[in-house]
Amino acid sequence: MSVFINFRLLMIAGLSFILSACVNLPGHRQTIDEDNFYLHITAPSKAIKEEIRFNAEETELLFLPENAQIELVVADDIGKHQLTIKEHQGSIVYHYRLNGRKTTFGDKEKEWFASQVPLIIEKSKYRDGPSQA
Repeated sequence: MSVFINFRLLMIAGLSFILSACVNLPGHRQTIDEDNFYLHITAPSKAIKEEIRFNAEETELLFLPENAQIELVVADDIGKHQLTIKEHQGSIVYHYRLNGRKTTFGDKEKEWFASQVPLIIEKSKYRDGPSQA
């Protein structure tokens, strides 16, 4: 009898595992991982992702929809830059690390990010770049 119970439990566990592999979490994800450039964009849907707005000069992020997030990791001569950008209560929040150390997102960091915006637009393959304000 215990062999039958063990077999049933094993079958249930196996089916649960197989079904979990078929289930996708809701939302839209885009990941670009090339050499020293990693970009991961998440949003509730592709349409919401396309609401992300940069300025006309492609140097600054103007709008990030609610529940959208951009994660950027770039290695260069300075070191490893890690930037996570989220929306929080109507504001864009930047969490920045350089070589693993949390650092204030100041003028120098904003200048670095400005140099990355054209790459973000190009590599994420927005149609003619995201709509600009």
